[in-house]
Amino acid sequence: MLSSETGDVSGQMAAKQGLTFPIVQDAGLAIARSFGLAFTLPDDLKALYQSFSIDLPKNTGHPAWELPMPARYVIDRNGMVRSAEVDPDYTVRLEPADTLAIVRSLG
Repeated sequence: MLSSETGDVSGQMAAKQGLTFPIVQDAGLAIARSFGLAFTLPDDLKALYQSFSIDLPKNTGHPAWELPMPARYVIDRNGMVRSAEVDPDYTVRLEPADTLAIVRSLG
C-alpha cells in the first residue's frame, strides 16, 4: 500500500485496522504526481475537511492541500501493467476478489 500520510499517521491507521502488510510513504505526493494522480482540494472541500478537524498538511507533512486519487495497479514481474484502476470517487473500486483473480491469473 502506498500512503500520502506520514509514517506516524499511517502506522496508527494500520494498527487500528489490524493491517499486517507494508505501507510505503509517498512523501509530498511525489509518486502520485509522477502518475498524474495528485489533485488540489477545492476550497469548499478543504473547508469540509477542516470542519471535521482533518488537517491534510499535518497528516501528509506537506504544506499543500492535496490528495492522491485512489488507484490500484497490478504489475507483473516483468514490469507490465496488467490492470489499472483509477477513479477520483473513492467509493468506486474493484472488488478485492476481482483484483485477487487478476493477481492469481499471473501465476
